Amino acid sequence: MLTHLVNHNLHFLLPSRYIDTTISELPSIQIPSQGSIRQFQLSLNDVTVQLSCLGASINSIVLPDYSSAASTPQSFDDVVLSYKSPQEQYQHNNTQFFSAIVGRVANRIKDGKFQLQQQQQDGSSEDITTYNLDRNDGNVNHLHGGYAGFCHRIWEAEMDDQNHVKFTLISNDGDQGYPGGIKITAIYSLVANEDDDIGAKLRLQMYGCLQEGETKATPIALAQHSYFNLASHSSSERILKHVLHMPNCDKFTPLDNTSIPTKKVQSVKDVTAMDFCQPRTISDALVHYGDEMVGLTPETAEDNVQQIMNDGSTESIFKVPKEGGAAGSNLDGDKPYGFDHNYVINRHDDDDANSALRLAAILSHPPTRRSMSIHT
Repeated sequence: MLTHLVNHNLHFLLPSRYIDTTISELPSIQIPSQGSIRQFQLSLNDVTVQLSCLGASINSIVLPDYSSAASTPQSFDDVVLSYKSPQEQYQHNNTQFFSAIVGRVANRIKDGKFQLQQQQQDGSSEDITTYNLDRNDGNVNHLHGGYAGFCHRIWEAEMDDQNHVKFTLISNDGDQGYPGGIKITAIYSLVANEDDDIGAKLRLQMYGCLQEGETKATPIALAQHSYFNLASHSSSERILKHVLHMPNCDKFTPLDNTSIPTKKVQSVKDVTAMDFCQPRTISDALVHYGDEMVGLTPETAEDNVQQIMNDGSTESIFKVPKEGGAAGSNLDGDKPYGFDHNYVINRHDDDDANSALRLAAILSHPPTRRSMSIHT
């Protein structure tokens, strides 16, 4: 049986108080004619995570602020961008895919269709079939499972009395336009860091397998789609003072003007804006992006960033010139710009591709001394 497995570890590095993980179920939210949205809370040390079965979502991750010299935190902030409640998330149909697991296929499928050749039980091949999907990305491409993807579903939930919550979802043959019936399992756990005496680790294991008796093949690529702001989700500075480090990512995939990879893999050494092999602030990277990828003058690119840093504007002022982006960029005129690219994670020859977790990124916010690392 074909099985798809994705592991993610999020390490939050904070002073530890060595408290065991606690887990509890919060009051459920009733959705008329749809059922109940169950909510859960995991706590360890000074880290608190709230989950819901709507999209198997991370509703919040609350971290302490250790910016002062005090031995105890002076404040706590939610660092995940999400709706105020799962009910609001449901009512707004989560068009930004906040907090949730997306699928059956995360990211975009060009022109909202793909071709697949199924195998007969006797081993012979059928004709190639074209499968048409929702074009929910600008009416051009298929994105994150379409209008009724996994992030919009109410999953079954089961709470373990130790440290984890398990969510499951059944996706039948034909769901979202995809062939083959599958079962998805997502397990969240909050545990102590084995390799550090500080902070906590939020672990997510995602499994996808064909339903019993299913013979049709299907593509599947799951992703947890949370957005993070370590300064707090309501911070006026947004993420410009964050420092991003991706030591194992020295290549990325360029995009066309609908954000589909061009099938090329490019070294970050060719494009300074895309290079996070050494730690750098998001503001510095965006200045280089405006210069190299958008075609702005260095002065205008710098001014774009400084405006947001100075006035805390919530409006997007990162605009591409009317004539479009620089040669080779994927940007149309008068549109926001920034990073929405895939990076290639380097693996060692002795890595087991099916089980070995690799460090993807380290994100830190020096003013609050918060840091998170992502292994996948």
